[in-house]
Amino acid sequence: MKKLFILMLCLAGLLLMGCGGEKKSGGEKLKGVASIYPMAGFAANVGGDLADIKLMVPDGVEPHDWEPSARDLGEMGSASIFIYNGTVETWAQKAIEAVGKDKILAVKAGAAFEDRADAASDPHYWTSPKKAMLQVDAIAAAFAAKDPSHKAKYEKNAAAYREKLAALDKELEELSKKASRREFVTTHAAFGNLAKDYGFEQIPIMGISPEAEPSPSELVKLVSVIREKKIRYVFFETLTSPKVAETIARETGAGTLVLNPLEGLTKKERDAGDDYVKVMQKNIASLKKALAEP
Repeated sequence: MKKLFILMLCLAGLLLMGCGGEKKSGGEKLKGVASIYPMAGFAANVGGDLADIKLMVPDGVEPHDWEPSARDLGEMGSASIFIYNGTVETWAQKAIEAVGKDKILAVKAGAAFEDRADAASDPHYWTSPKKAMLQVDAIAAAFAAKDPSHKAKYEKNAAAYREKLAALDKELEELSKKASRREFVTTHAAFGNLAKDYGFEQIPIMGISPEAEPSPSELVKLVSVIREKKIRYVFFETLTSPKVAETIARETGAGTLVLNPLEGLTKKERDAGDDYVKVMQKNIASLKKALAEP
């Protein structure tokens, strides 16, 4: 895998030589690339009509094991700004070094949370609207630094988008006060930040990566916990197979619901006009149902 990545970097270097490192000038839009869907969505809302944001990890692709191609790195090298979450993108640092730290402004939107004890074990910071708002602020500050002539517009765009995130935050705060139970079962451990910030307990079937399948003994323990706590629903997600969640649900007599970690959108979601806010609204509706009394 390392040799393949090095080859990709070499090919990317050739692509960069060909494209000449095109950057923003005059009336052109600020050109940015974002690693995963949440970062692209946040950046697009901050940039508005002043920025052109390209998503690196394609729709429908689970991002944990994804790595950029030479063409992806070439696209990154022609941009002025790179927005990423941190930790989820294991390839990010090598990619930044490949295109040149002095040629692109790299914005790690999750940097403020990486050393915090309540978030260190789960890099899916954006699943909590509280942390998503701070990520939007970090992106807005970077845009303003890169394109200071439009600082006021970026700040205005960020403030307008923050209001939508604040509405999600308020809904979750209200749910936290009214919920009859605190625990919810998820396919993989992507909702630790949401659970911590709103007083819930996440019980994951798998680890941080959805490919980290549980052992038979862990499954037996999980089934026992679901029965003991009378948990009524097992959550699955849209980018990975629901088979394990469905099997556990059948074993325990529970139902299944979608709780979307928003690592990416499916084609169906994109075609339906879904975005971060709409998907989070669906997540909140699912949580309300799962955390209510029978």
